[in-house]
Amino acid sequence: MLLTSAALCALPACALAPATARAQARPAAVAPAVDDEGRGDNARATRLYREGNEAFKQKRWSDAELLYLKAWALVRTFDIAANLGEVQIQLNKARSAAAFLAFALRTAPPSTKPEQIARIRHFLDEAKAQVGTLRVRVKNATDAEVFVDSERVPDEEVKHEIYVEPGERTLVIRRAGYEDEVVRLVAAAGVTETVMPELKPKAVKAPEASEAGAARQGTAAAKAPGAGGATGAAAKGEAKTKAPAARARVEEGRSWVPVIALGAASAVGLGVAVGFTVAANGAKADGEAQQAAIWNAPGACVDAISAYADACKELRKTGARADTFANTARVAYVASGALAITAATYALWPRDKGSGAAGRVLAVPLLHASGAEMILTGAW
Repeated sequence: MLLTSAALCALPACALAPATARAQARPAAVAPAVDDEGRGDNARATRLYREGNEAFKQKRWSDAELLYLKAWALVRTFDIAANLGEVQIQLNKARSAAAFLAFALRTAPPSTKPEQIARIRHFLDEAKAQVGTLRVRVKNATDAEVFVDSERVPDEEVKHEIYVEPGERTLVIRRAGYEDEVVRLVAAAGVTETVMPELKPKAVKAPEASEAGAARQGTAAAKAPGAGGATGAAAKGEAKTKAPAARARVEEGRSWVPVIALGAASAVGLGVAVGFTVAANGAKADGEAQQAAIWNAPGACVDAISAYADACKELRKTGARADTFANTARVAYVASGALAITAATYALWPRDKGSGAAGRVLAVPLLHASGAEMILTGAW
């Protein structure tokens, strides 16, 4: 919605020549009276525009910019854009000023005085001398979106000119159905550059055949003439069902050789342990009988007389033999139990279907003065 020229015709110093316009820096007379009590955006924009003109005359540039921006948010007219662009020139905001002044020049009505057009063009040239100008013309997509340094450019500017700060800039040109076009360039102040890309259509992926469609095709092929009849189709279907899937891992049966070997070794160890236990008990009984005979003589093995020297020596041998048998029995018991546990674990432990490692068991016996140990490690 545009304001009438009677409402917002007062461009700053519209009667002055462009060369002296910035030196004077004052708005023209306030626009003819407008009914401020009227309702709607026009009335509010007119009031803000007048207040902006007052701030302009007092060179309160920031206040004038704020008031003009508020009026612009309500109604976008060429005279608000022209005054706003001129204020932003004073505030060293050349890029934004160029956009507003270009809009004012494009949308100025035929009734605009030549002096006003000349003033707008004068300040637009001044702003464009400080910024880079880009013209984006996409060959195969006139409605593509343009982003400069990740900021979307309004469509109004894309259709005409885009003003950017000097330096390295990244343009992204985007449209649905096409691949993004990325253009990197160096913008120079006062230089106009035209970018004319051609977007590449995105590759369309062919839809994958569904399993249902594949099944239907298979059924049709089976029923087709020359397919080998119903019996042949059934045989082929059964063969396909029983065949392992591609890359499928066929689970091998569990080997019972380690279980049997470990069980047998455990039984042998148990037998050895029992045998050495009996031998140790017998040797211990012999030692006790020999000791009793010496003590009942009476006698002793400490500083024993020659009559008891041989008996005491035999008693020591018997005691040593009993200890050896007992220790060996302990080792055999431990080994037998460990082997039995290992066999049971191997037989009952769930197998890792993804592992192809064969079972391995390592047994290490340890003997020391206070007893015996058996260390078993395994992997399957």
